Amino acid sequence: MSALLAMGSSNLQSLFHRLRHRSVEYAVSMKQSEESCYKENPLFKAVKQNDMEMLEVLLAAKDVDPLITGPDGETLLHVALLFRHRTLALRLLDAVPAIINIPMTCELYRGETAIHIAIANENVVMVKELLHRGADITARACGSFFLPGKRCQCYYGEYTLSFAACTGNEMIVKLLMDHGASLITQDSLGNTVLHVLVLHPDRVLAVHMYDFLISLVHEGQRRSLESIRNAQGFSPLKLAAAEGNLAMFNHLMQKRKNIYWNCGPVRSAIYDLTDIDTWGDKNSILEIITSSKNKEARNLIGMTPIKELLHHKWKVYGFKYFIIWTVLYIFYILIFTVCCIMRPLQHVNRLDNATIMGSKQIRDSYESDWDYVRLMGEIITVLGAITIFIMEILYLMKNGPKKYFGNTVTGGPFHAIMMSYGVLVLVIVVLRVLTNDVEVIFMSIALILGWCNIMYFARGFSMLGPFTIMIQKMLFGDLLRFIMFLIIVLLGFSAAFHVAFDSLDSNIFIYFRNYPTTLFTLSQLMMGLKDLPIPNNMNLPAIIIVLYLAYMMFAYLLLLNLLIAMMGDTHFRVANERVELWKAQIAATTVLLESRVPRWLWMRSGIPGRELGLDGDRWYIRIEERKEMSPKRNCARDDDDDGGRGESPAKRKMSSTTKNWNIVHKNFANKFSQLHKMQNQPTVAKHSGSMD
Repeated sequence: MSALLAMGSSNLQSLFHRLRHRSVEYAVSMKQSEESCYKENPLFKAVKQNDMEMLEVLLAAKDVDPLITGPDGETLLHVALLFRHRTLALRLLDAVPAIINIPMTCELYRGETAIHIAIANENVVMVKELLHRGADITARACGSFFLPGKRCQCYYGEYTLSFAACTGNEMIVKLLMDHGASLITQDSLGNTVLHVLVLHPDRVLAVHMYDFLISLVHEGQRRSLESIRNAQGFSPLKLAAAEGNLAMFNHLMQKRKNIYWNCGPVRSAIYDLTDIDTWGDKNSILEIITSSKNKEARNLIGMTPIKELLHHKWKVYGFKYFIIWTVLYIFYILIFTVCCIMRPLQHVNRLDNATIMGSKQIRDSYESDWDYVRLMGEIITVLGAITIFIMEILYLMKNGPKKYFGNTVTGGPFHAIMMSYGVLVLVIVVLRVLTNDVEVIFMSIALILGWCNIMYFARGFSMLGPFTIMIQKMLFGDLLRFIMFLIIVLLGFSAAFHVAFDSLDSNIFIYFRNYPTTLFTLSQLMMGLKDLPIPNNMNLPAIIIVLYLAYMMFAYLLLLNLLIAMMGDTHFRVANERVELWKAQIAATTVLLESRVPRWLWMRSGIPGRELGLDGDRWYIRIEERKEMSPKRNCARDDDDDGGRGESPAKRKMSSTTKNWNIVHKNFANKFSQLHKMQNQPTVAKHSGSMD
């Protein structure tokens, strides 16, 4: 037998060796097939080695095809530009003009043409030559190498202009635009060149090129250019918020800012709320930030004017309606609890367990005055459950399952708890009509879920909000992992104990008489709620003592203390960000309340543009900012007015004065009629306090 096993193992080892050898040979052959084109084909070899003489001889031969392509669909011109052989590339263009716009065809580099490579290498001379010879500036590099995904190495927006902008080469950008490249062209994801710059990893380069591109268009075209939406419905500003690009977002907000007046370190700034406020925009920046899982996106909550706008909404409307919502829910859950406690019961004769009371028939449940009072409470409970269920379904359809269930900021598990509660109440109604005693099970679960959901309303208070975040992190992080391992341990040891006690008297060892009872007993032992329930004056099999010691060492000492250590680590890790998460929850709650409260109960935040002499269709928020200035600086001077252009102080002062005078001049005609309105409008001071 051992000989057969030895022979079988040797055969298996031999088979594995042959399979491994063949797989290595296959991988090597695939790699060699990619390089064989350059080694065996004389044209590709000449281009790669920059051998002009050999190339001339081959191009003069009649049996040589100059439009030959490599394994990735690359042409000779692609290879020449990749290896930066400019003279050889120009010779190829002279000899084979049709090669200029041939794209690569493989899945990885599909659509890439010669001009894409020249732009990526910032070869200005070659770009000029290619444009002069008729290179297609609308060619799209749409292979997986250039699109967001696992294989993406550089998402440059597919088009040549986006490639040039991402390299930061202003000269190439001008050349392309002089030859008709458009800033409004959108790639397969709907992104324009401005969107692509927002996604660029080099923040400084992206901001610089964004300003450079905007400076190339007329003033009237800038607003329409910056308002183009991609496939996700994001403008460049919204995309910066969604990606958490703080540098680009702050830069774009500063470009949208108007200075109303200056006085030393204090100035009144007016920010455009278009795309920011939720009023009339279901995909606003506030919605994007509060529903995002991106930590960088949540950091925007502390930036101007997001912080001031949210603070105004919460203080003026949000906190008041939140208190009303909290009180109504507590009152509602109290009604549900009383109705459950006072449910109609009658005596029953059950021999299988200790049950002596059961549900009454529906026709006998409403006889006394108290029964009709309870009926009113039950109607309120059912109507409330239906309302909760419908609202949660609508919220789920709006945000999708991923944001609905897995986002701590927007509610995390509480939305799922409330949906489950609504379903359970409806199930209880059906069981009550059918007079089924199983309703007590669903009623107990519904009571637990309903009361646990009160923790959701703790987010409105600074003392309790961060604490509930810690509970969520531990409950759905550490405790969930602990329970998964604990279930495995309990099932295994319960089976072992059941086998050990199966041969003993079950009347004496009643806590181990069957498998479910043994499982329950071991769970109590693990929590330290019970000692080992066996008589002290009886001799037990040694295996039971060994199992007990092993179980207590593994389950009680190891797993339980590991849970405590994990919770401590989570507390240390979350402690630094729980205040930030709590403020994000306040913001999400504000946005949620604004979407559910009728418009006539929640006025629009901000100041209409017509009252400021600005665009009448837009709304603005006025923020008083304080900036540290040198004591030697003049009170009327604003060091940001020149934008770093090196203008003289007199010119800067004149420019600032003219700008402010234009605003005042537009408002002068309506000054007296609008003065009272301006006093009633919200003026938000820039602060750093909490949102509660």
